Amino acid sequence: MIFGRRFGSSRAIRRTGISESRMIERHTELVRSIQLIVGDENIIEEPVLHIDGSRPTLIARPGSAREVAECLQVCSQATAAVVPAGRMTWLECGNPIKCVDVVISLERMRRIVQFSPPDLTATVEAGVTLNDFSAVSMRERQWLPFDPPGFGSASLGAIAACNSSGALRLGFGTPRDYVIGLKLAHADGTESKCGGQVVKNVAGYDMNKLYVGSYGTLAIITELTFKLRPLAERISTMMVSSRSRRQLFDLARRVLASELQPASVVFARRLSVSLTTDWPEEALLIRFINSEGAVEHQVDWVTRTLDETSFATVLTPGDADAVWAQVADFDQQEDIRVRLSVPLSAIPSEFEKTVLTHLECVATADIGAGIIRMAFDGDARSAVDQIKRLRASAAAADGSLVIERAPVEVRREVDAWGDAGSTAGLMRAIKARFDPKGLLNPGKFVSGT
Repeated sequence: MIFGRRFGSSRAIRRTGISESRMIERHTELVRSIQLIVGDENIIEEPVLHIDGSRPTLIARPGSAREVAECLQVCSQATAAVVPAGRMTWLECGNPIKCVDVVISLERMRRIVQFSPPDLTATVEAGVTLNDFSAVSMRERQWLPFDPPGFGSASLGAIAACNSSGALRLGFGTPRDYVIGLKLAHADGTESKCGGQVVKNVAGYDMNKLYVGSYGTLAIITELTFKLRPLAERISTMMVSSRSRRQLFDLARRVLASELQPASVVFARRLSVSLTTDWPEEALLIRFINSEGAVEHQVDWVTRTLDETSFATVLTPGDADAVWAQVADFDQQEDIRVRLSVPLSAIPSEFEKTVLTHLECVATADIGAGIIRMAFDGDARSAVDQIKRLRASAAAADGSLVIERAPVEVRREVDAWGDAGSTAGLMRAIKARFDPKGLLNPGKFVSGT
């Protein structure tokens, strides 16, 4: 069976030489086969869903890793392009997908398979949301220190597949640092495991690192084992405002060069957040997560460092939660969001250039991680021009730019990931090895993989 693009489309018929009636018959066979795997109630035919301008003919909602693998086997036999999905929130990131026939949603797979507080480990199905898992783990004063964009509803499978991180990255790292085991369903319908359920597992190559951050282009993650962190005694967020943006960047530099251990140091511009205190146009946010004594010492250190032109407020827990949620999801009103990664020393200058490119933009600078995120509106032509200028500026500073979200017409004009350089051949070789038919998220990742 040969699908791809659209079942029964004139383009597919011309390419394959198969009649329209035969294409429809094969589509019916595919639907029937997947129905037998997941059940009639877990199939949506001709869904009202568009991904990068393409419309899938089917959404399947398997309830187990075995069902995911069986669905993939059927799709492989039919040469049907597959888009893995969690909560359907990141389907249009990356490059425009070349074609999509079936969306495999893991939203039903929400079991916590094993949680071992003495070992600080947990195994979960990929559809478990970060919020749902945190509600369980925090009862044992343990947590996963993740706060990526969309963390309020994101599934752990999607967070790992995208290696998506937020402002906690400075103090705690990325999801790739916490995944110690995976269960996978491959494009041909086979299953495999890598890693294990213990933290000290050093036998062989760490294949977890390959799959985490591959955006579902090499395999579908169906189960994950994480190492956890003990929950600290205290979390405190300071909001510092000043007459000068430069003074705030200088303060951030001093904090990062000191003996302090901040979990987050983020400069925020034009966030839309309602607090019990006044929110300035621009502010430096410093978050400490540690013991009571350590946090108290660090807050006092920052307060004593300020001069008469700067003002610091320790936010209430409720205000702090609202601010960090907005830092993660500040772009709800804008159509375009980009992420620049640059050397730490280049953050102030690149942030200035970013703001000058679009004076009305909303932006944050994760000063300790070297990441600038910017959201703005604009027509496709001007957006392409701005992205190209920002990417060239970042490259001149030995950095890079990734398009996190933009209309499909923008991402067709400018590559979402940028030039992969000498690694492009390696990326294509890995894709060919793990997905030889090119059925998983085709074209989504770096170098069109």
